[in-house]
Amino acid sequence: MLLKILRSYKNLPTNIHLLFFLEFSLSLIHVAFILILNIYLRNQGYSDPDIASFNSLRFVGALAFALPLGIYIRGKNLKPFFQLAALTVPLTSVLVIESIRLSITPLIQLSFLAWGLGMTLIRVCSLPFIIRNTDSGNSTEALSLIASTWSLSTIFSGLIISGLDWVAYFEFLGWGIKFNEYAILWVITLIGIGSYVFTININETHQDDIDSKVDIFSLHHTYDWRLILKAISPLVLISIGAGLTIPFVNLFFNSVFGFSSSEFSILGSFTAFLVFIFSLMVPTVRKKYGYWMTIVVVQSLAIICLIIMSITEIYADYSYAMAIAVCAYILRQPMMHMAHPSSNELMMNYVGKKNQELISALSSSLWSASWFISAKIFEWLRLLSLQYYEIFLITAFLYSIGVILYGFLIKEHEENEKKSSRLYPIADELKID
Repeated sequence: MLLKILRSYKNLPTNIHLLFFLEFSLSLIHVAFILILNIYLRNQGYSDPDIASFNSLRFVGALAFALPLGIYIRGKNLKPFFQLAALTVPLTSVLVIESIRLSITPLIQLSFLAWGLGMTLIRVCSLPFIIRNTDSGNSTEALSLIASTWSLSTIFSGLIISGLDWVAYFEFLGWGIKFNEYAILWVITLIGIGSYVFTININETHQDDIDSKVDIFSLHHTYDWRLILKAISPLVLISIGAGLTIPFVNLFFNSVFGFSSSEFSILGSFTAFLVFIFSLMVPTVRKKYGYWMTIVVVQSLAIICLIIMSITEIYADYSYAMAIAVCAYILRQPMMHMAHPSSNELMMNYVGKKNQELISALSSSLWSASWFISAKIFEWLRLLSLQYYEIFLITAFLYSIGVILYGFLIKEHEENEKKSSRLYPIADELKID
């Protein structure tokens, strides 16, 4: 069984494997920033509202860029965009690190904005690239493989962070380096520079035969907006909820239980390993049990775990509180991430082939918009002195509404399938920060 699953991934086209390594390399940087950048900012004297304000700017960059990019790349070769991303992300990382060290607030704001632009390049372009290089027989495996890059990069980033933190200090020929958050982020950035190598061997056929002419003023006539809005609604709610929690979980464990950067990175690496395994199993589980199991059931269980983790802040002084919070976090992560490939597959099948490219770009744009809104809400709520658990419970509520909407979407999709023998092809995999 396991060998069969692994073989299905091994037999994917070379271009998909190259995209996998490209995304993995860039995600090493991105994940490292998510794991310890907030703590680095805090150690440099910035408050939670300041940190939330900076984080919101990377979503502004993605929001402004995603939809125009999604429309522009129609019919165009994507290799140049991947090469641009492979250059932009590491350079932006350097800008982020150094601007924080120098405490130049305008430069920090600009660097976070550029960070959002760089990651949007790879995320928006991945979808049409997968579509062009797979067919109905292997698209599910390709989507799940690319989805696994997030968890795999989290494992490696976490191991690098914890390993360098354990080393603490390195000296060679009278030259020494202290491995604090600043130095660790630099090391991972240098590793990520190698991502450009994987773009060189990407081999694309020319897309001249594809209609690349898009009239912006006729978009309302070209697409089925009723279907698009229904499909996108659960994603928006869940993304807003996620934006209130995911970027700030490290602050929760740091503030409530005193977790260091290294300790949280180890926790992140372990949970990411589980996410990686679950990601590879998604095609098998989805085909056997359907959308209800892989979306509604697993997300409901993830919500329960989030609630349990959140309320540990109330009794944090008890010795068992931290253990409960850690266990709940470990269980939540793979279940929530397991639902993402299936929910995105459902969304793309539901809207039909003619709407898939637009909803891909729109989803990426709205996801960024939602996280921008969430970061601002988090900043405001912390200024009002709300506790972490109160904010995370808001996330649980939004998640719950989103899952209910997914339930209605699944029901309608299954009814439509009964009326028609035609099943629209899978078309998307969208990753959660």
